[in-house]
Amino acid sequence: MRPLELTLEGFRSYRGKTTFDFRDRRLLGVVGQIGSGKSSILDAVSFALYGKTPSIEGATKSLINQLSDQCHVELIFQVDGEVWRAQRALRRKGQAGHRLEKLASGEPEAEVLEQITGEGSTNSRIEQLLGMDFKAFCRSVLLAQNRFSEFLTATPSQRDTVLKGVFGYERLDAALAVARTRLARAEMQLESLQGERRRIDEARTQLEEARTAATTAAKRSDELEASAEEVEALGRERGAAEAESALASKVMTDLAEIVASLPAPETVELAGSAGAAAEEAVSRAKAALVEAAANRAAAQADLTDLSSRFGDRERFRSFERLVERSEQEAAAVEAAHSHVAAAEKELAETATEVKRSAGAAESAVEGLIEIEESLQHLASTEEEAEGALLAAHHTDIAHELRAGLVPGEPCPVCAQPVHTPPKAGAATKVAAAEKALAKVRSDAAKAREKKERLAAAAASSRTAAEAANETLDRIKVVLADANEEVLSAEAARTATQSQLIEWLGVGDSRSLLASREAELTGAESALNEATAAVEAARVAHDQARDEADRTKASISELANRLTGAWGRLGHDRPLEADAAALAASFAELGETIVSGHETAEGTRADAGARVEAAGEQLAASLSALGLSAGEDFSRARADAAAQRGSAEQRVRTLEEQIAAGGELERGIVAAENEKRIAERLAKDLQPSRFLAFLLEEERADLADLGSEHFERLTDGNFRFSQDGTFNVLDLNAAGAERKADSLSGGETFLASLALALALSEMVARGGGRLDAFFLDEGFGSLDPEHLERAMDGIGRLVASDEKRLVVLVSHVAEMREAIEDLIELRKDDVTGDTVVVSGAVSAVRRIPEA
Repeated sequence: MRPLELTLEGFRSYRGKTTFDFRDRRLLGVVGQIGSGKSSILDAVSFALYGKTPSIEGATKSLINQLSDQCHVELIFQVDGEVWRAQRALRRKGQAGHRLEKLASGEPEAEVLEQITGEGSTNSRIEQLLGMDFKAFCRSVLLAQNRFSEFLTATPSQRDTVLKGVFGYERLDAALAVARTRLARAEMQLESLQGERRRIDEARTQLEEARTAATTAAKRSDELEASAEEVEALGRERGAAEAESALASKVMTDLAEIVASLPAPETVELAGSAGAAAEEAVSRAKAALVEAAANRAAAQADLTDLSSRFGDRERFRSFERLVERSEQEAAAVEAAHSHVAAAEKELAETATEVKRSAGAAESAVEGLIEIEESLQHLASTEEEAEGALLAAHHTDIAHELRAGLVPGEPCPVCAQPVHTPPKAGAATKVAAAEKALAKVRSDAAKAREKKERLAAAAASSRTAAEAANETLDRIKVVLADANEEVLSAEAARTATQSQLIEWLGVGDSRSLLASREAELTGAESALNEATAAVEAARVAHDQARDEADRTKASISELANRLTGAWGRLGHDRPLEADAAALAASFAELGETIVSGHETAEGTRADAGARVEAAGEQLAASLSALGLSAGEDFSRARADAAAQRGSAEQRVRTLEEQIAAGGELERGIVAAENEKRIAERLAKDLQPSRFLAFLLEEERADLADLGSEHFERLTDGNFRFSQDGTFNVLDLNAAGAERKADSLSGGETFLASLALALALSEMVARGGGRLDAFFLDEGFGSLDPEHLERAMDGIGRLVASDEKRLVVLVSHVAEMREAIEDLIELRKDDVTGDTVVVSGAVSAVRRIPEA
């Protein structure tokens, strides 16, 4: 995998859109102050590929810049000659976005040849393309800050995962899967062929039985065919008689249905009288409707008169709002007076506080003057006490020396011979002098403490007085504003009251408004009641009209029913909606139905006798053929023919199966050979065999080549063991074997670097996938000599493949001097955002200035 271009926006400290071009770059250093966003470049590469970073695998929304609502990371990279673009987006609210695209070229605007979306699908395809999962990537390609030694300290299985990915050995897993699929397919094919063989063996035993069954079925089919003409003739005769009987029964049923559909005699008699009553009800309802309409017109006139004098509802609402405003303005006047009173009270209290603070400050100053005079007196007294103590010490020393004087010997002070020792003096008073001096100094210290307290009290009182004066000035301004507020509120209330008196008159505005509104409400209620009465009268009129229409429709419906009954009897007898005509037609129709029913009943009896005679003859014929009287001869005949065809087809099928036995045996032999080959291939491709052998060889080569680098980087002090554990051999201790975690920080870094260099060289030799190498910090633990050796090893890593990219992230000054191609970053002191100083675009692709 070889990165070509990385774009970040809203990611960690990269709030604005930033693009880093890696094309035509080989050894690239990322430098800058701590917190400038160096490691975030590597985190962005990891996040674009795998949707997580070495330090954050779960709560990825924390990667969003603190001043942004979303972040976007895009990486264009090349793997196995193909160019891909991985895009990831995070939002504080909403779903994350994941997309992988295959591009026609390495340019951002290149044609998209393939697109994959969704986190699971994108991650799966990335692992397939790179040949490694996220943890293997972090152990071999991107060595993050404080995680550089993960490959060194990884378990054997974790190292094998890395080696499988970088050397492309995961293809063996695919080959094993293909071999297992091939084995399963061969087993299924062999099982199918063996099943076919069993079926052929069964066919040989079933063939004779099938031939006997075919002969029996043919004999039965011929027997039924021979009797078919006689049985079908009897069936036709019985069917004709049954049809005639059924037709007579249908006529009788139709007549019964016609009778059931006719209205009752009393219904026909009542139809005429109901029509006259309905018309009379319509006349009464129409008169009531006219009266209600006149009442509503009078109510409307009253309401119009009130509205012309007092105004409409909208005007009442406007004056109701004016009354509310008057009440609110009255409250505002009262509140303004309260603000004036509160301000006057606070003004008096603050003036008192000003006077009190000034007095306290003046008292503290007077105390300071007194204590200053006391301190001057105590300073003079302290000098006198110190002189007295010095004199006492001198006297005490002379007293002590006198005791040691010997006549004839030199004096220890003046070195002259002592002739006669002086007389003993009085006892010294050093202790008393020291006590007196201590008392004076104690009094002076207490005086200085009191001075400090008085000075603090004076300063505090002055500060309080100044603050109280400022408050006093502020309250005066507030009082003036409150007085203006009172004047403004009273003026507004007066203007509103004038408007109310002009329309409502003098008195309580809300009561006057309620009285006039009650009059309007009464007029509106009267109009509503009159309107409701009109609507009720209209409904009653419509109901009466509907009832008259229903009565007329009922008579028409009766006429239609009788006309329909005549039509079902085959007579065209249309009737008018007239009660007398209905009664006459109803009587005639009854007589016609009775006559027709008697005729149909006689026809049905005669047909029934013929059905019975034909049925007895047909039953006898069926019995002779072994069939029951109610059994369907045609079905039995068809079943016999079908059984004959099925039995003969089974004979042919069994004969064909037996004939194909020779070709089947050759297929079984071929399937058994295919199964043996697939079994051997699947067994050889097991991870514990061929892959284990390959990985063991790679581990041995890695340990050997890594030891060369390790020994060169450590002045010949260390190598790696050759048993694949990558333990450390201490050459300064006769090759004693040590665990990797026993190394110091700098030694661990060099050991990890040695393995990384060796792994990169091995991949380059075999045409593997490790075309990029990211290293974050770790150089700070090296002294200048080992730093130079580490850079030399990295230089050889870059030189071994002209397409390889190595990115080093560090704040070590020597790294900046050792690398020509740099990305330099700094941190914005105000926002904390990353600022790219230089190096975002490669020198080869940089557009020259005009």
